[in-house]
Amino acid sequence: MSLEPAIALLKRLELFSGLDPVRLEVLTFTCERREYAPGATLFEAGDEADCAFLILDGEAAMLARNESGAAQALRLESGDLIGETALFEPRRRLTTVRAVSSLLVLRIGRDMFQRLIGEFPEMAGAVASRLAERLSTLGDELSALGGRLEGNQNGTKRGRGIDE
Repeated sequence: MSLEPAIALLKRLELFSGLDPVRLEVLTFTCERREYAPGATLFEAGDEADCAFLILDGEAAMLARNESGAAQALRLESGDLIGETALFEPRRRLTTVRAVSSLLVLRIGRDMFQRLIGEFPEMAGAVASRLAERLSTLGDELSALGGRLEGNQNGTKRGRGIDE
């Protein structure tokens, strides 16, 4: 199987967009490809999270329960990266992901990812830069949300949703 489709999908992801094509090729080559039949489970909520999955082809559903216990689902498709925080720290899965159709994924293991970052400092720098950008954007969004919530508390925006 050619590496090019996986490399093209990785390039589109913010986390990997700063990596040069050679490093993306190394990352893609070292990762495992897995196939899942419709209905198969990639992982369950509560499982150890030791990898991320990049959907190469097919569709999956991410299933979770909200605070009131109601089921929620999110459709995932080609190009979606599932569980990227597992690349950086050990944790447990918060959701369950199942294949909706035949599914082909690239399994990016934390150990391999961490080893590549250690071996290629420029890769670590590119990933760190993308993460810093994301944190900055998140900080800006939280500040804006805080301002909107403060406005609601002061009665300046009564009756309006915070997602307007």
